[in-house]
Amino acid sequence: MSKPTLDNLFGSKLRVKVLKFLFRNYPNDFSIRDVAKFVQESYDATKMEIESLKEIGLVRKK
Repeated sequence: MSKPTLDNLFGSKLRVKVLKFLFRNYPNDFSIRDVAKFVQESYDATKMEIESLKEIGLVRKK
């Protein structure tokens, strides 16, 4: 599956980057700031994506 297809399927490039990072590093826990740093995106944009993923039940807060 190509990157544009994943972007279209998941809604944004950032969401794909966050999901890849989290699934590759499962079961470790990370703060939003840590995730933003590792995916090289802004804190605010990363927080919005993680909040969206929490709403649909893919990630949870500890």
